[in-house]
Amino acid sequence: MRPTLQDIASATNTSVSTVSRVLSGGTVAQRISLATRQKILQVAKKMGYQPNLIARSLRTRRTDTVGLLVSDIANPWFGQMASRIEQALHRHGYSLILCNSGEDEKVESQYLQLLAQRGIDGLIVVPLARTREALMEHLPENLPLVLLDRPIPGIAHSIASDQRQLAGQLCDTLWQVGVRQVALVCGPHHIVTHQTRASLVAERFKVIFRYEGPAQIETGRQAMVQLNCRPQAIICTNNFLGQGVIDAIDRFDKPPIIGCFDEIPLMHLMTVPVVCSNQDIPLMAEVCVDQLLMQLRGKQATSGVHTTVPIRVITNRAFREQFASTVEK
Repeated sequence: MRPTLQDIASATNTSVSTVSRVLSGGTVAQRISLATRQKILQVAKKMGYQPNLIARSLRTRRTDTVGLLVSDIANPWFGQMASRIEQALHRHGYSLILCNSGEDEKVESQYLQLLAQRGIDGLIVVPLARTREALMEHLPENLPLVLLDRPIPGIAHSIASDQRQLAGQLCDTLWQVGVRQVALVCGPHHIVTHQTRASLVAERFKVIFRYEGPAQIETGRQAMVQLNCRPQAIICTNNFLGQGVIDAIDRFDKPPIIGCFDEIPLMHLMTVPVVCSNQDIPLMAEVCVDQLLMQLRGKQATSGVHTTVPIRVITNRAFREQFASTVEK
């Protein structure tokens, strides 16, 4: 049986209220003599006492937990983002509940309902829902909320990259080295980031082949099986798709350039020329947590806080060696 406050009070010959004040800490505990505090703390440690967080949350109406709902935790981009967010929240005394929708709207809805039932203090979400009504169906109206990567009209707080800038810098780099015709491998059209990136790429280049599917490595592999032309570059709307394309790129004696949104792991070791339009994960995580903390502290924005972060284009050694004479210094 777990030791209770009553057990500690009996063992120290004090009252339950005194034990409660000591174990709660803070200024209230300082009113009790040092000797009594030390005795209670020593006995509590010896007995293996752990506070009942559920009971505490009922009293304080706080759980000191934040939910993070991402769309695909297998993607390294989301894994890195979750790690950064967790570290930042931990520094401020919050624990993280991590959920993964797997780019499935039904699963997203289930997790939103579950997180609300768990009594989280705030929520960060990479949404599949496109409307405020769909997202808020299972959430309390006053729940501190920040959208990550995919803003929705009517939600006051969001952090994302400028998709036009993200695509523009990638396309500029490819155009500079002579790319005019591309193959496009994109994620599902119902996911706004993939749809937007694909449309922006199509504005700049002649798309001679297009393949769409789940934003997974296997989709990239399948696209290469279906590819029936030789493009100057293959542009993928996320890094997972890019990984799949590179896995199957050996069908070409001289591989085309791989253009991608977000960095492909170990791209610096690859012999295939790769260029990526990269989002600033540490900055996005930091701003995301700052926006949530602002709400948790009762500082609601009246007109909304929609933050965009800068991006940068990165290339691997194979790309730089092949196009050293045409890439701007």
